Amino acid sequence: MILVATLLCVLVGLVFYYDRKRKNTRAKKLLSKFNGSDGLPIIGNALELGFDSDGVSKILLDKWRKYGMTNYRLTVGSEEWVMLCESDDVGSILGHPTELAKPTERNAAMMPFFGNSVSTSEGERWKSTRKLMTPSFHFKTLEARVDAVNSRTDALYQVLDQYVDKAPVDIYRYLRPFMFDILCNTLMGVDDNMLANPDHPYLDASARVIKIATENYFSYWRNISFIFKLTPIYREMMDTIKTIRGYSDKLIRERRVKLNEFIEEIKSNNRDATVDINALIHEKVSEKACLLDSLLLSTLPNGDPAPDETINEEITLLCFTGHYTTTMTMAHTLYCLAKYPEIQERVVEEQNSIFNSDKLRQPTNHDLIEMKYLEAVIKESIRVIPTVTKIGRQLQNDLPLKDGRIIPPGTQVVVYYEALYADPKMFPEPEKYKPERFFNSLHPYAFVPFSAGPRNCIGFRYAWVAMKATLSNFLRRYEVLPGAPEDEPKFAHRIITESINGVKLRLKKREL
Repeated sequence: MILVATLLCVLVGLVFYYDRKRKNTRAKKLLSKFNGSDGLPIIGNALELGFDSDGVSKILLDKWRKYGMTNYRLTVGSEEWVMLCESDDVGSILGHPTELAKPTERNAAMMPFFGNSVSTSEGERWKSTRKLMTPSFHFKTLEARVDAVNSRTDALYQVLDQYVDKAPVDIYRYLRPFMFDILCNTLMGVDDNMLANPDHPYLDASARVIKIATENYFSYWRNISFIFKLTPIYREMMDTIKTIRGYSDKLIRERRVKLNEFIEEIKSNNRDATVDINALIHEKVSEKACLLDSLLLSTLPNGDPAPDETINEEITLLCFTGHYTTTMTMAHTLYCLAKYPEIQERVVEEQNSIFNSDKLRQPTNHDLIEMKYLEAVIKESIRVIPTVTKIGRQLQNDLPLKDGRIIPPGTQVVVYYEALYADPKMFPEPEKYKPERFFNSLHPYAFVPFSAGPRNCIGFRYAWVAMKATLSNFLRRYEVLPGAPEDEPKFAHRIITESINGVKLRLKKREL
């Protein structure tokens, strides 16, 4: 008994010695200049964040208010976090030319699903992959992307018309496969009518990704691999990964057949020995702007073809994020318009002014540029219901802030969108839904839903085209009304914000 008590005392002493030693480091002294508390030895503020990943968002926002609605710090286990909520300081990290590494915990949560893809990779792989992707998202391709949205609108109408003047429809259920079909056609070169099968295993599996990834991020015990692998949650995660990765393999197989046919056609039409066939093939593929073709033709630094596993990681990421984030943003925008009918009416008035008497005409890219109020509505919906709740960087060097404070290397810097978008200094009366606020001058880093700087979202133009074209077609055909009181969305602010009970709205056909 005495031995146990002695060992316990030694252990407690070591814990407090370690904690005191940490507090005397340069890093801790620099971080002490930020509002926050150290929490408990070893675990820091981890217990304050709790064990419910869906509840962490409210706790973090409460802390922001407690600390004066400004930047603050947390200690989570051995990690130091600084939550950046000030526009100037957000600019300091997002505009930084070299601080591009994603946070360790974030990567650990995402890599099981998406591997070392462009979202998590660094250095040469990140640079080369991003360069390879750029042509597929170039502004010159935007008109073709608008056409892709328009060409699938009738199929969406056929589904949604069944709900006109009837019970509410969960907008998630049909916008997700609609967007997935568009993405597969434009970026993967494969046509797959997922809209006809909204219960497809891929859609079911991808709906689980965000919750599992968020729990991985905030459930610290999951880092203890041998324990995590014994749990049903681990088995669910592996089943989910198998399904989404398996669908990517299917896309690769199908597109490779079409690409090989395309290459053989080029070769048969260019038998002149002076023609550089490989250069011509890459030129033609670049013109088509099919991202999967570019990946299939890519090579490693040693000249070998990129392995299918590497290609799989990239398209699994793009298929998921490309359709999921745009769907959530559009669905949440429609929810806001149902909630504020006078703003919906202003959107429709703008549409009428653009299309005049030809209300059935499908939009062009030029039309989308003219939709200033619709764009403001989408932005305000993102501000009120941030699609992405936070992004981060793992500092490699000191990060000086505008006020002279320094965030030391090793710190996880989090751009905290929920607080940033609720800042009354940048957004007066932030509790109000006011799209017109985006017609005023705004700090360049006060609203950055697609990030900014070297590591911004490469597909942001694509996303804007897809969202504006879809909502333009949708709102000229349907009036959107709130669902039943019991259907009010229950938003969970995960890595991507989503309603756990869907977004259920009623539809009424407009007179054309």
